[in-house]
Amino acid sequence: MRDVYPIKYYSKEGFVERKFEINEEDLPEIIEEYLSRYTDADIDEIEIVNNRPMNIWLHAKCRKFIDPDDPYKNKTTQEAEVEVTGDYDGNPLPGLW
Repeated sequence: MRDVYPIKYYSKEGFVERKFEINEEDLPEIIEEYLSRYTDADIDEIEIVNNRPMNIWLHAKCRKFIDPDDPYKNKTTQEAEVEVTGDYDGNPLPGLW
C-alpha cells in the first residue's frame, strides 16, 4: 500500500483528503485483518483466492474533516501538499477516465 497522490486540503469543503493505492499483494493482509476483527467465526487459516484474470488496483480515499473555525491548527491540514479552494469534484483520478 502506498500514498501516491498529494495530500489535498479542500478549504471550501472543510476536509483534507489523502489517497492510497492498494494492489493485489496488499489484499490478503487487509482481508485477514478485517476477518480477525469483525467476524465471530473461529478461523485457523485464511486462503485468499483471486478469480479475476487481471491485477486489482484500488484507491482508498480517506478524509479528515477539519474544524472550520481554526482549520490550520489541525496537523492533517498542515500535512496537505495542495490547497484546493474550489468545489470538490469527487473524481479520485482526474484525467484518467
